[in-house]
Amino acid sequence: MSVRAVGNLPVEMTSFVGRREDLTQAKNLLASARLLTLSGMGGVGKTRFALRLAGEIRRNFADGAWLVELADLRQGGLLAPTISSVLGIRDESKDPVGFLTEHLRDRRLLLVLDNCEHLTDACAELISGLLRSAPNLKILATSRHILGVEGEQVFPVPPLAHESATGLSEAMLLFEERASAADPRFRITDDNREAIATISRALEGLPLAVELAAANVRTFSPVEIAERLQDSEVLTATEQTRPPRHRTLDAAVDWSYRLCTPHERHVWEQLAVFSGGFTVETAVGVCVSSEPGSSVLGALIGLVDKSIIVRINGPHGTQGRYRMLEPVRQYGMEKLTSSPDASTVRQRHRDYFFRLAQRGISDYCSTRDIEWYATTQTEQANIREALAFSLSDPGEPLVALEMATALRPFWEQSGSVLEGYQWLRRILDRVTDPSLERATGLVAASILAFLVEQTEDARTLLREYREYRELTAQPPSHELAVTALFASALEAYADDDIQKAFDEAERAVELGIDRENPGPVAEAMALSALCAFVSEREDAEHITGRFVHFAERHEAHLLKAIALYPLGAVRWRKGDSASATALMSEAIRLYQMFEHPGMVAVCIDGLAWSAAASTPDRAAMLLGAAKSIWQYSQMRLAQAALQQVTSTVERELRQELGNPTFEQMYAKGEALTFDESVALALGSETDRKPKGKESATRAGLTRREQQIAALVADGLTNREIATKLVISQRTVDAHVEHILAKLGFRSRTQIVRWLDTAEQSD
Repeated sequence: MSVRAVGNLPVEMTSFVGRREDLTQAKNLLASARLLTLSGMGGVGKTRFALRLAGEIRRNFADGAWLVELADLRQGGLLAPTISSVLGIRDESKDPVGFLTEHLRDRRLLLVLDNCEHLTDACAELISGLLRSAPNLKILATSRHILGVEGEQVFPVPPLAHESATGLSEAMLLFEERASAADPRFRITDDNREAIATISRALEGLPLAVELAAANVRTFSPVEIAERLQDSEVLTATEQTRPPRHRTLDAAVDWSYRLCTPHERHVWEQLAVFSGGFTVETAVGVCVSSEPGSSVLGALIGLVDKSIIVRINGPHGTQGRYRMLEPVRQYGMEKLTSSPDASTVRQRHRDYFFRLAQRGISDYCSTRDIEWYATTQTEQANIREALAFSLSDPGEPLVALEMATALRPFWEQSGSVLEGYQWLRRILDRVTDPSLERATGLVAASILAFLVEQTEDARTLLREYREYRELTAQPPSHELAVTALFASALEAYADDDIQKAFDEAERAVELGIDRENPGPVAEAMALSALCAFVSEREDAEHITGRFVHFAERHEAHLLKAIALYPLGAVRWRKGDSASATALMSEAIRLYQMFEHPGMVAVCIDGLAWSAAASTPDRAAMLLGAAKSIWQYSQMRLAQAALQQVTSTVERELRQELGNPTFEQMYAKGEALTFDESVALALGSETDRKPKGKESATRAGLTRREQQIAALVADGLTNREIATKLVISQRTVDAHVEHILAKLGFRSRTQIVRWLDTAEQSD
């Protein structure tokens, strides 16, 4: 049972060459050990070996094999949340390690932790605790260094065999495989066999070095490549104090560097500043050309052709990303660090992602929220890198504070509340002088602290803000005043003073309703609506309906989803189950665009309330389905507020059905996956697959979405659709994601089949 498919191992894009005996040996070791660390230098193929090994044994793990990539993670304190995120868990508690441990306790699961070497202490501590608490958990780690965990079994990953007395060696086969990808006509022949054998020996069978050499067959013959690799200058270009195989890899990367044009080298160095990859747009936004008439895009194309960077396709045909293998990125970073441009490049990187963070202010409550959320989610590693750089620069902590404050809406909605709170606390410890920026940061940190139940810390932060307000003659901006009132409302809610929480939230709404930034007002409306439902106010329908209208006026998808639930809950309480069901179902469809399982569970609970009177067996099953999702997401504020109603509904269902029947239906719901739970909540597949143009409207597709769906069915890419409709590709990306979410689909192919069925039915 999982929120996502059972496991996330990527599909192999190229063939796996050799190492059959090594794989057998590693399998045997992991059969008797619970932690197997694949060790070896960079470029030896640890990651690829781990993925092939995990792929061959994943059937042994009922709860899946899960890859967690750590190369771009710099903060050991984020290790547990990072693993949780991969597993589909969202937690707003102050104890992410405990929540992850509890999630894994009874699961039979394989974790593949890739690139642990820079987080050795954090990995060792977490792995040790997880293995003690989860008896059926096994961990496969890759690291340049052993982790030092009790019970650790180490398997040094060797290079490919590069000598063969009878035929082609493993290294030669890899060369042929990768060379034929660059030039489909390439084959090993009697004429080039010896040259390729020489290349394989010179590179000592290191896979990355062999692949870099093979990528050049379009420019050089194998004989020319062998001659250049034998050049003493190439093979002695790196530090002689380093181990021989490290010097071999460095030499291969250095040779690839020399084959690049000066402009490509310059861009390579600048691209090394990215963490977690980059898009063409981000590369162009950060990198600069070194020569008149040259372009960053042109350099990117050249670096792709030379296998320096690799393209990773985005989901559903959306914008792809690029990244460097870690040894190649580290080489570029060494070059950048030694250049006079290093600080300037890092500042440009920081400024670019500072601007992305600031979009949270303008895009959170707008029609752009889907694209804003997806982009910010994808760029988290780069955002962390930018925050860390600002903190490391004595003159830049105020920029870090502004950036972290602007990110608060994203952290709240992405299940990263604790991370956001920790960043703000670190920054506030550096920015200690009283200022408007610090005051804004204090309020933002207090809100996040209330949400992770760090209540006393939250009160302290809010109290310091109020003291600042009393001592300064400078009035706060309207936006800060609204946000501070929202924080005060959360404080009252934490004190169980629902009336005061409602009053403070309403003051925030009144103060900010006509201001430029609607985000803080929307948050206050959300709390006001929750309080109105919980306290059973007579004007609850007006309060909750006002929130829905506000979100619709700003065409905000996420905030509309948040608003639909309390209105549905109020309608349920008034006995209008049909309206409640429609509202909560629409909310689920919207939440699907933001990977928000916790709020989906809240809505499924609400659907169970509505179904209890008419279809009690379905209601019991829905309660079980919601329970299964709660395992993956903790929305403590919502859970605590609504638990009393859910408990009452459950008690009534037990009386109606009898305990045996209730338990049977509840267990059926609890056994569902996330996707199955959503399908149950939204009705049968037949009910949810509309037919024809008229049915497309009933499915909730707007006129523009129907138009784009038709073009998708015609086989157009997002870029081609954007050109045809004269709109941006980002807009098309967002519309396609919206269509998929509304229809409950996962791929463009499903859209095509759906439209074909609709046309045949018309």
